[in-house]
Amino acid sequence: MLLFIPSLFLFLLQQAALPPKDLHKQNYTIYETATGNLLSLDSLVERLNSADIIVFGEEHNDSLGHVLQYQLYKRLLESHESVTLSMEMFERDVQRAVNEYLAGLITESKLLHAGKAWNNYSAYAPMVNLAKDRNQQVVAANVPGRYANMVSRKGLGSLNQLDRKARHLYAKVKIPEKDDAYLAKFNAAMGEHAHSMGPTVFHAQLLRDATMAESILKAHRKNRNTKILHLTGRFHSDERLGTVSELKKRKRKLNLVTISCFANPKEDDQDWSTNEALADFIILTN
Repeated sequence: MLLFIPSLFLFLLQQAALPPKDLHKQNYTIYETATGNLLSLDSLVERLNSADIIVFGEEHNDSLGHVLQYQLYKRLLESHESVTLSMEMFERDVQRAVNEYLAGLITESKLLHAGKAWNNYSAYAPMVNLAKDRNQQVVAANVPGRYANMVSRKGLGSLNQLDRKARHLYAKVKIPEKDDAYLAKFNAAMGEHAHSMGPTVFHAQLLRDATMAESILKAHRKNRNTKILHLTGRFHSDERLGTVSELKKRKRKLNLVTISCFANPKEDDQDWSTNEALADFIILTN
């Protein structure tokens, strides 16, 4: 066990805790697909005020996208007493560690270890720390990676072999029909490997989506007055498939809004009609 932390690591932790820089010198475009209007970030926040759940689909390596997430979360907290942050980046079995960090009981370095934090956790740390400062909940929404891996190798039936005490760590999955749009999208993304992988890899994807959707709805039922901002890779939410589809299956009357955020260095050449079906709002960063 190490008795000290190298100064470089301490510096990186301190930098991760700092809020992202202002956006006024950054380049991004926000587009509302229903109206065709270009929006400011403040206008986007106004349109999100009535939403129960906001699903923010990101590209994990988009640094400007992470800054926009933080600014969006911060602005929502300025006008709402409770905004729960739900995250694909934490798995259900680390919820206790997340709660302990939010309560000030453990350090950020311990959260990184116990929470199995992603390699790019510094991109999300400002949002988690803002939640901590404002006494907000953070939901570790995803299924434990070991179970997703197990399903991809052994199939959904392998979940039945787990101890009953593990049941709260994953959601039930309903296998879709062969003409399912999400299955077609998944196979297209896998390319020539789709056939050789077999269906269990897609079933692991469904397990992630179903578990995240169930986690979001549990948080909503626990506090009907909270607004939920869910952060996820945009494959899980684009075209209102994946986690978004699972949310709609489970509770149709929710006011659910989707955002798709991705880098587009050739914004001037953007054909918006090709992206209309992605989400309610599209954010292009460059």
